[in-house]
Amino acid sequence: MVKKIREDYADADPALVKELADVLAIHPVLARLLVHRGIKNFEEARKFFRPDLKSLHDPFLMKDMDRAVTRLEEALLNNEKILVFGDYDVDGTTSVAMMYLFLKKLTENLSYYVPDRYKEGYGISNDSLDFASDNGFSLIIALDCGTRSVEHIAKAKEMGIDFIVCDHHNPGEIIPNAVALLNPKQADCQYPFSFLSGAGVGFKFIQAYCQKHELEEENYLEFLDLVAVSIGADMVPMVGENRVLAHFGLKKLNSNPLPGLKNIIHIAKREGELTMMDVGFGIGPRINAAGRMYSAMHVVELLISTDKELRNSLADDIHLYNEERKKTEKQTTEEALAILKNQEEKTSSIVFSENWHKGVVGIVASRLQDQYYRPTLVLTQADGKITGSARSVKGFNILEAIEECGDLLEQFGGHDHAAGISLLPKNYAAFKARLEKVIDRKITPELLIPKLKVEAHIPLNDIDDRFYRILRQFEPFGPDNETPLFVADNLVDVGECRVVGTEHLRMLLSDNDYPDKKITGVAFKMAKYCSPICEGKIISVCFTLNLNNYKGKTTMQMDIKDIEL
Repeated sequence: MVKKIREDYADADPALVKELADVLAIHPVLARLLVHRGIKNFEEARKFFRPDLKSLHDPFLMKDMDRAVTRLEEALLNNEKILVFGDYDVDGTTSVAMMYLFLKKLTENLSYYVPDRYKEGYGISNDSLDFASDNGFSLIIALDCGTRSVEHIAKAKEMGIDFIVCDHHNPGEIIPNAVALLNPKQADCQYPFSFLSGAGVGFKFIQAYCQKHELEEENYLEFLDLVAVSIGADMVPMVGENRVLAHFGLKKLNSNPLPGLKNIIHIAKREGELTMMDVGFGIGPRINAAGRMYSAMHVVELLISTDKELRNSLADDIHLYNEERKKTEKQTTEEALAILKNQEEKTSSIVFSENWHKGVVGIVASRLQDQYYRPTLVLTQADGKITGSARSVKGFNILEAIEECGDLLEQFGGHDHAAGISLLPKNYAAFKARLEKVIDRKITPELLIPKLKVEAHIPLNDIDDRFYRILRQFEPFGPDNETPLFVADNLVDVGECRVVGTEHLRMLLSDNDYPDKKITGVAFKMAKYCSPICEGKIISVCFTLNLNNYKGKTTMQMDIKDIEL
């Protein structure tokens, strides 16, 4: 395990904290959390605690939106064949399902396509263009990809196929010649919010069409659960419009989810009210498993199907894919860790084996990054090419580092914290050497130390049901609205400290000065602390608060991130 250090937030203005605490009648710690999130007055707090769908931005503020709607109108009027195309991850498959279900109400000349991870790789491929041409499609709506597909979209134009791109990845220097490129990250796009997921951009397209044709809001709001899943799985910032979409998407996910999503929730065995944590650790991995281990087309089929028996069968298949994914991931992680153990200490982790399963390299990269906390790239080989996934540490843009090696790559793309690449085997040694040098030159020692960003110190005795109820209103949590991390001191275990499994701890903690106040705590991979805690040592813990659902009983508990004796 990498040694973590605690780092307190910059101290919030005490006067502002007191003012918010008084006007909102809340605990000063909760007021401090609001100030950390840029909230300065009652009205801003009201908007934060009470998200409103009326605050969604006008979709026509997005560059090319009018052109996208006009081209779709032409296709529907002329009864053209439309192909909905998307990436094979959660964001891509939820986007495809959403767009297909919406367009299905407007036309029968419709199909969908998700590329094969192994045969085609990420994004628009020659195979997909051949499929579109052979089957008479004249319009492709690409979701969660396409911004960098300059050559493929140019080729499609020559084949008589138009593209509408709904994407959120960083644009390159050259913009593809699509009929419309909907991407709020374009430098000349005036849309007020640039952090939408791919499904979020697709949602805005649907919203724009509905507004122009004066269709009821329900025609696009019914897809909020799919958008929420895309937001949670793709780890886009949980602020602004994303937070509104996720808030209402979770409400739908908990009350009336799309039947296919209901199947996935069932196989994930999620109990109680679903949160973004359930999306990230329960729903998302199962959706991804199909594309990793077999075909993401199965997920789309599950999400759009009206046949209950077919959905049940597909959900069973996806469960098996996920079990296979977990076994493969575990073995690959062990092999990759063995490789790193025998390497000299570096500022990056780059590992390669031609025998690894392509579908799990991204997850394995995350596991290695957790272990060593440095920019990580895991690569494998298939069909004559080396492909891989990169993960980065907070504050280091891995995509920019990879771009400096772009001349050695066949393809690359992604975000500042995660990216994918492909290259020819003959270029691997040169690529690895250069990327290691780039990372070594750009990264600072401080970025290689994981920080526990502590929002507030709080006495255990101050944490009551009302405190937690208000804390829950800070949800949905995600990047830029992280789950608040607290520190409580002067704690002692009251006799229930025990090892769970082989390396986890479960405790019942009390403030040494207030023995009647008790909260259960769970500490993952901290079994080494069991003996001193059982001996009655006074401890300080760094933790988040959540709910534990067990056998129908729900209790508040600490998720402990660090312990100090």
